[in-house]
Amino acid sequence: MTTRTTALEERYGRTGDRRRRRRIGAIAAGGIVVLAVGAWGVWTGIGGATDALEVTTTGITVTGDETTDVQWLVTGRSGTALICAIEAQDSTGGVVGLAEITVPATGQVNRTGETTVRTIRRASNGLIDSCRDA
Repeated sequence: MTTRTTALEERYGRTGDRRRRRRIGAIAAGGIVVLAVGAWGVWTGIGGATDALEVTTTGITVTGDETTDVQWLVTGRSGTALICAIEAQDSTGGVVGLAEITVPATGQVNRTGETTVRTIRRASNGLIDSCRDA
């Protein structure tokens, strides 16, 4: 029966060579996937180590027609002084006040603060817009 099965496999193309080629192809594809995942892991690991800078508005208080207090959080770049832009906006999103502050260098990754922004008319929103190295 083995001879007959082998004859049928040879006749219809199911020889061990085909299985071997299929297995080698699967191993090669698996190797490519492993290399791709490894390369992605190295790339994201290096990219994550760049000490990214994140800015977050944690609260606002409209104190009157001419001032708005903005509470903020800056995460990243410990040991580096930063210059941050803080905006007050009206109900249409137009900028009605802008303050540029210096956040001093500390050994901490998270730095919080509150800034009073002088406005030309009543604001309805405030936010920390961006930060850069001083």
